[in-house]
Amino acid sequence: MLRWVFFLRFPEHVAKADAERWYAGTHAAEARTLRNLRRYVSWRAKKAKVAPPWTTVDRLNWWDRVTELWFDDWAAWEDAAVTNVPAYTAPPYGWPGFHSETIFIEDGPGEVFLPGSPPAGAVTGPAGERLARWLFLLRYGENTTEEAGESWYLGTHTQEAKHMRGLARYVSWKASPRPADITGSMPSRWHRLTELAFEDMAAWEDGAVQNMPHWTPPPYGQPGFLSETVFTCEEPEFDFLRDV
Repeated sequence: MLRWVFFLRFPEHVAKADAERWYAGTHAAEARTLRNLRRYVSWRAKKAKVAPPWTTVDRLNWWDRVTELWFDDWAAWEDAAVTNVPAYTAPPYGWPGFHSETIFIEDGPGEVFLPGSPPAGAVTGPAGERLARWLFLLRYGENTTEEAGESWYLGTHTQEAKHMRGLARYVSWKASPRPADITGSMPSRWHRLTELAFEDMAAWEDGAVQNMPHWTPPPYGQPGFLSETVFTCEEPEFDFLRDV
């Protein structure tokens, strides 16, 4: 199963309530008519109140939503998103100001750095609402190769990060490369999607801010990777194929 993952930000000049109303109403109703669509879910971003020293609260809170659309494979995605694209209605305030980043990953556990931890989607009910999923889109810098970046990230960085206090789940998925025979104009510039889950935002503050681990820099120099990051809970706010 192919997962098409979006980080989304609404225009700054539009009230969040108005943008959410258009997105969850008009846009989602049109997007769920995509051919071959197997799953279509979206999470509203949680907001951090503090930040570790390597970033800022504004940067942690920049994105508004995470959305996933699932297809059987690349051919099913091409049929839906390239060959037979639905007619999308522009928002009343226009498209300028919308931002998105996207990555394609394969459904499955990916690399699991905390064996025995609950798989994604396993925490339900009130606990699932409290859970803080810290999602990263990662790209290795121009100062290194993807191979060298992967070696440091999987062999050193994740082995240090998995000891963060309060960490309940730690998984990562490598980007699924688009096959040469698949057309389309949405290449991803990201190498990985990584998730670190904590019991709640207070546990994240304790483990990631107040007691941040020591990080070993990569042998090829800083930055080890470039990233975009967002927080969500476990359960999606919208399941657009179920909640029709």
